[in-house]
Amino acid sequence: MHYFCILTLLGVIVIASADNKQQHSYGNRPRGVALLKAALYEEKDEFECLDGSKKIPFDQVNDDYCDCADGSDEPGTSACPNGHFHCLNIGHRGLDIPSSRVNDFICDCCDGSDEWDSGVECPNVCSQLGQKAREDAVKYRATLEVGFKQRQELSKQGEKQTTEMKTNIGDLKKQLDGLQPSKDEAEKKKNEVEERERAAKDKHDQAWNAHLDEKKKKEATELFEKLDVDKDKKITLNDLKNFKEFDTDENGEVSDDEAKDYLSGSDELDVEAFIDKDKGFREIALRFQSKPKPVTTEEKVDEDNIEETGGEEEEGISDEVVEPPPQASDEEQKPPYDDATQALIKEADEARREYQEILTKYNEVENTIQDSERFLEFDYGTDHAWAPLKGKCVELDESQYTYRLCLFDRAVQKERGGHSEVNLGHWKEWTGPDDDKHSTQKYDRGQSCWNGPERSTEVVIECGEETKLVETSEPSKCEYRFRLQSPAACTDPAKFDENAHTEL
Repeated sequence: MHYFCILTLLGVIVIASADNKQQHSYGNRPRGVALLKAALYEEKDEFECLDGSKKIPFDQVNDDYCDCADGSDEPGTSACPNGHFHCLNIGHRGLDIPSSRVNDFICDCCDGSDEWDSGVECPNVCSQLGQKAREDAVKYRATLEVGFKQRQELSKQGEKQTTEMKTNIGDLKKQLDGLQPSKDEAEKKKNEVEERERAAKDKHDQAWNAHLDEKKKKEATELFEKLDVDKDKKITLNDLKNFKEFDTDENGEVSDDEAKDYLSGSDELDVEAFIDKDKGFREIALRFQSKPKPVTTEEKVDEDNIEETGGEEEEGISDEVVEPPPQASDEEQKPPYDDATQALIKEADEARREYQEILTKYNEVENTIQDSERFLEFDYGTDHAWAPLKGKCVELDESQYTYRLCLFDRAVQKERGGHSEVNLGHWKEWTGPDDDKHSTQKYDRGQSCWNGPERSTEVVIECGEETKLVETSEPSKCEYRFRLQSPAACTDPAKFDENAHTEL
């Protein structure tokens, strides 16, 4: 009886051990291990952590206790924070998920295998998802087929474009070198004749200015003599009081202050100081719109006498006619240049025209070289497929905005029907991962947001039969994301087939 009990107990232990082993395994490999890693988990007495840090008994694999620093001993449990669990997903694609999602009561694997011990019943939807994925794959492969052919054409155009541009740069630089002596000679000729032209014009202008100075001096002297009533070679306050033109308040007499206004605050001016006033004496001359009246020498009489006689005036400014000072003359027109100077001007104009003509040609060649060199500085992909698309602009209307992307230039946003644009960034660089660098573009240094950063745009690129914007979003404030489709992003369908075979 005792012997029978021992045998029964051993049988239970063996069955339990077998059930436990089945529960923690994918057939002949531990649960959570992908088929491609099966050889690393071949059952032996010991298991070596995949980072080589230590060895543990094999029965401690998937024992819900993390022994290895890299988490490789717990592929089927959530014990290791840095571990990974592989979903078999038969009928669909296998999937690696973080170990933290194992038995977390949320179905992550389409076959539900991640919730093997949580009690949650996850429906197996891998067949449906797999069917949909296969249909999408067929469509995507058809797009790859068409797009890759277009990419090959773009690549040919890009290679031809860059090759021709490099060749043209060399030819243009030779052309520029050939133009340099002609440009230098034309510039030298222009400078020489312009120097002679300038000297002739200066001589003419100096003569004209001397004439004007002499005329001004003569006019000022004549006016001075007229205003110098007592002929003492000075204009004084008393002199100016003889002329009603200086009676600015029109009260019938010229006050000291009114007279001083025209003497620059002085009590008197000699002829040199008067001439130096320049504008001042001309303003004085212009005030004489009627003839000046000197003060009468008749004795003062009372108002009754004036009324009786009818011809006497009160003491003060007289209406007696005297010779007026000269009027300020109209500005003379400068006379034309003499024949010799005009001939020099014509010669200089021709030299300037010749120089400008060769300079324009020189600049055009130089600008073409610079534009070509800037074009070649860009990264157009390993096969140059993006080169023909540089500067191509595509638009997408979404909500109340129109978004435009000009490749390798900038991204903008504007209100639909509006004219003003918001700059969402200038071309910066490719920012895709090392194994797929040309899958993402970065545009930055856009218009600043109010109380925020400068706008920027990330362009995520995928294969398409034509180059077009298909989606825009703003995941963070002032940070935009565009989704762009283009044949330039389409890879060889043969690689797609190879990858699909590997997944299967």
